[in-house]
Amino acid sequence: MPSLQAQLEEARKTLYERLDRGEDPTPFYNEAVWPLLLALWREDPPVHPRFQPYEVSIHTVGTSPEATILAILGTGAERVYLLHTEESQRYLERIQRETGREAYPIRVDKSDVALIYKTVAELLGRHRGARVALDLTSGTKAMTSGLAAAAFFLQRIHPEVQVVYVDNEGYDPRLRRPIPGTEYLVRLPNPHEVLGDVDEHLARSFYREGEFKKASAYFYETAKKTGQEGFRLYGLLANAYQAWKDLDFQGARKALESLLRDLDRDAHLNHPLNARRKDLEAQQKGLSAILALLEKKDLSDKEGVAWLAATLLAGYEGAKGHLPLAALYAYRALELLLQHLAAGMGLDLEAPRPTPEEEEALKATLKALLPTEGEIRIPERFGLLHLLAYLKAKDHPAFRHLDPKRLQGLQGALRARNKALLIHGLEGPKEGDVDQVARLARELLKGLGVEAKAEPIPL
Repeated sequence: MPSLQAQLEEARKTLYERLDRGEDPTPFYNEAVWPLLLALWREDPPVHPRFQPYEVSIHTVGTSPEATILAILGTGAERVYLLHTEESQRYLERIQRETGREAYPIRVDKSDVALIYKTVAELLGRHRGARVALDLTSGTKAMTSGLAAAAFFLQRIHPEVQVVYVDNEGYDPRLRRPIPGTEYLVRLPNPHEVLGDVDEHLARSFYREGEFKKASAYFYETAKKTGQEGFRLYGLLANAYQAWKDLDFQGARKALESLLRDLDRDAHLNHPLNARRKDLEAQQKGLSAILALLEKKDLSDKEGVAWLAATLLAGYEGAKGHLPLAALYAYRALELLLQHLAAGMGLDLEAPRPTPEEEEALKATLKALLPTEGEIRIPERFGLLHLLAYLKAKDHPAFRHLDPKRLQGLQGALRARNKALLIHGLEGPKEGDVDQVARLARELLKGLGVEAKAEPIPL
């Protein structure tokens, strides 16, 4: 007995002979061609690149049930869901009979894309972790659009989901159907995955939010999917800012140096980051200044102090949604700047020994700041308040513009530092105090005259 394939070829030949004679081909197709095609798909469904049975399949059903039947056989799924309309409901019994599968019908509106999306999302949630095929072959344009939208988006949440389609190697308009025997099931690649546009969108979003580790991962994934090396450079930049955010200055400088080297290559001369090269070089030098400061521990180093203070103030800005952390950044930035200014006036920060004249002036300044305080004592090491009072008493130019009322407000904010729960005390920081401290730190930083920009460059 001839093989099924040979029988199908003979039936197809007869079908076209009748078509050429002007006969209606539909009866012969239904009686002789379709049963052979169905038997072939039941026996060995043609699937590109290879047959891999799914656990679940979800199909939109239109008015051509043959495509849905082939898709069900091609997926090999045992649990089948059929999204049908009032018009296509009459095909459900035939689909179940010819596939030999018990299907679960779900009625939808043929134009309600949102409902189809919601239905698919609920089914995927119900079968989380299972291999699911979503078939776009049949149904109205709105139905298949809703299924495609759900499928390609939800693949991010359900990576085991795949989109399939019954394609063909030739369509005959006279038959108004594919040439019999040329049909095959194919998996459709997710255009978001192929083009990397979603990964790039997520990368840029995370970058803007300061989530540099996540941004870097998505930039590298975009480079991998698109083959465009330029995205890897954005990943390097995000790595640099993540290290900087973590106060890993060595790692940040190394990443920026690597980025600058790559931007020098001919392949990347037109990369958008080269337009910000001066900023990147300045930041690389700023990180070097911070590392030099940390190595020498010389707080009179204006360049290093400026860049480190700018780093801390950038940390303050990034932590504003978490006040205790923002307070740590703001207070440390101000302390660092006050220490720098005091060191520049010859004060030994480890063991300050003011002259009798300086001590009297310091006590007088503290008394003005703390009018209700009793006897004023000068500690062995200066805290924030004593550093500020010292600089004010020495008539440092940075403090000449500060009026008494602002100083009175500052003294409360500065003394509150040691009462903070994350320092030595049991009180939570007050937003007003932290804002005052950050404001003064910014003013002192600006007064240093060093252009230190520790903020990430915008993309």
